[in-house]
Amino acid sequence: MTVIDHFKAICAIPHCSGDTAQMLAYLGEKAEAYGYATHTDSAGNLLCTHPDARVTLQAHYDMVCIGRAPALALYEEAGWLHAKESTLGADNGMGMAMMLALMEAGRAVDCLFTSDEETGLVGARGLAVPLKTQVLLNLDSEEFGEITVGCAGGVDLNVTLPLTRTSRELYCYEAAAEGYPGGHSGVDIDKHLPNAIKELAAKLYAMDAFVVSIEGGERRNALPKRAVATVALENEADDAMLRPLGIQRCEVIENPLVAMLHAFAHGVRDYDAGLGIVRTSINLAEVKTTETTLTVKLSARSMIEADLRRIESETTAYFRAFGASVQSEGFYAPWEPEQAGFVEEVRAAYEAASGETVSIGAIHAGLECGIIKKHFPQMQMASIGPTITHPHSTRERVDLESVEKVFEVVKRVLEESAER
Repeated sequence: MTVIDHFKAICAIPHCSGDTAQMLAYLGEKAEAYGYATHTDSAGNLLCTHPDARVTLQAHYDMVCIGRAPALALYEEAGWLHAKESTLGADNGMGMAMMLALMEAGRAVDCLFTSDEETGLVGARGLAVPLKTQVLLNLDSEEFGEITVGCAGGVDLNVTLPLTRTSRELYCYEAAAEGYPGGHSGVDIDKHLPNAIKELAAKLYAMDAFVVSIEGGERRNALPKRAVATVALENEADDAMLRPLGIQRCEVIENPLVAMLHAFAHGVRDYDAGLGIVRTSINLAEVKTTETTLTVKLSARSMIEADLRRIESETTAYFRAFGASVQSEGFYAPWEPEQAGFVEEVRAAYEAASGETVSIGAIHAGLECGIIKKHFPQMQMASIGPTITHPHSTRERVDLESVEKVFEVVKRVLEESAER
């Protein structure tokens, strides 16, 4: 089977984050059928080992499911592979497919499949399988021609605000901000993509609207595509954004909810000119009200640990000023860039296999390398992958030619490692 054949087989198996049992079983069965020993741990990680391996390949086996996913309907267009009205799962399914193809061919390689990366690097945090090689090649990067040698750290913040309500008879409406493209909360944060929650809050602030309920966002690590609210106005309004619900007695929220969301500085906070990437950012990811409570979920990232701690503190102070409580979870430090040793070997193999000059850099997103390195500090690491655009959105697509080229690079890395 080719890499694409393996990918299509993967797409037929549900593997949304948090619902990956079928995929884990499939991977284990395939590895054993191909003659590899398998090792698992309580975090759901799977390590497939070959006695002569000198390189560990690594990919996560969960995917972000938005739209129709996990019911994936694949189609090709102008050299790109897409899924109709859903995320594709090329992040990180293409890495998985390459590893399966290599095991099917009996290559001397260890393959580490990690669990629930998309929900907070869960597998990497709980890693307890016996990695034995000195180097690891992560296959979760998303730009052909680049070798990633560092990544942002991150922290999630959960905001809880007790609500005070008053019963009033007002003109009621449903207000929606929808149809936005979404995107990855790290790599797309600087692309001027609209955040549906922020767009809705800006509109409601301009109207001086009361909020009855609000809900928006899909996932913590995705830019919100849709937000909807039930709102109330003292005077009748004629606005295309508003769907009239008539004059009603409703329980309006007295907290300055709209002002709080409108004033929050979502997006890029600092830029690293030296690395040519975002240095620090925060995604206002999800909001939801109940009768008594507003919850807000955010995801902060930074290439510098001290800056990550600072944006965590600033965000906590901001929401506490409105009377909310804030809890942080899932903190992970950045992966500090590696420049020599294995990285140079990967660069040489990349250029020899592809015939192209490659660049070396870091990414404003969370890769598992940094956390795995905490478990195995002497292990040298690098990350590569095919060109994937708009991950974590229904516009996700992968360049098929780049898949084949990266696969050739991976094989070259394995061949050269065997000769050392």
